[in-house]
Amino acid sequence: MPRDFPDDFHDGTPRPPQGGAPVGRIDDLSPIEARAVRLLRLWCDAGRASVAARLTPDLDPGPAEAAAQALDALARLCGTHGRRPLMRHAAECACLGADEAWFARLVGHGAEAAHEEALMLALAFLRVDAAFDAAHLAEALGLGLRRAGISRRLH
Repeated sequence: MPRDFPDDFHDGTPRPPQGGAPVGRIDDLSPIEARAVRLLRLWCDAGRASVAARLTPDLDPGPAEAAAQALDALARLCGTHGRRPLMRHAAECACLGADEAWFARLVGHGAEAAHEEALMLALAFLRVDAAFDAAHLAEALGLGLRRAGISRRLH
């Protein structure tokens, strides 16, 4: 009797949800990418206002609010136009999930104003009609974090 190929390698242990599998540690990311992941986790737990409050010591209130709005819009875009739900780890977790690594790199490219690279990554996770907006929002968030001096200090 033929065997089903995926079952040939499954040992019966539970698998993490797709996108939630640990692929590294937050401390391995650049400061901007690490901050993006931490802010995404904060946004999931407490919302946009908490993100703006976290950014206010590094930015004036106006730019902090603009960066928080960019994160809010980007996270909502991922939720409504993603090919599947975006997975994340708990706020205090040192692990970096696969989806979080994708998000970090997207914002990292945005911080470098590497629009084509950000667009390429956005296309991997989001529907085509949302990818251009995601690349633009990642740039707004990444440049906001760069403006805050996040890239020059520890996360």
